[in-house]
Amino acid sequence: MTTLKTITLGLEGTEFNQIAVDGENAVYYNGELNNLIIVRTDAINDETLSKNDDTIEDVFGYLVRDRFDKFCASAEYFNNSTILVHKPWHTTTDFVANYDLNPKTLLSPNRSVKGYTRAFNIACPELIPYKLIEIMNGKVYQHGEIPESVYEAYDAKLENNMGA
Repeated sequence: MTTLKTITLGLEGTEFNQIAVDGENAVYYNGELNNLIIVRTDAINDETLSKNDDTIEDVFGYLVRDRFDKFCASAEYFNNSTILVHKPWHTTTDFVANYDLNPKTLLSPNRSVKGYTRAFNIACPELIPYKLIEIMNGKVYQHGEIPESVYEAYDAKLENNMGA
């Protein structure tokens, strides 16, 4: 079993380095953007209890069509955000981009992948049943449907925090 030590995303060529691994689940971090990517596969099929053979490479390989571009946009064009990328059993990969969850609140040399996942889930509001989700200013949106006024408030908040 091999795991990716580094992932390089496609829009800007941004590199994320692995900071935690547990089998076919891992966490990657880019310090320049302060962005965190949590990668999960379903190791066991809940219905049959059969072991899944999906790998971290499969997680990214099943971000199909424009889904991969949307994922890259979330990971490369926003700062201070955390993204959970999840490959469910025998289907395409989903992701939740939480622009409110600053990775610096999660980073710890002793935290396991399960610990990162648990912290991410606790920090997320109740999720809606979309395959691609964005969270901004405490609200959940289907990817690409954040209203312009919410972006503007988010940008203003970032500018105020940088000036403080």
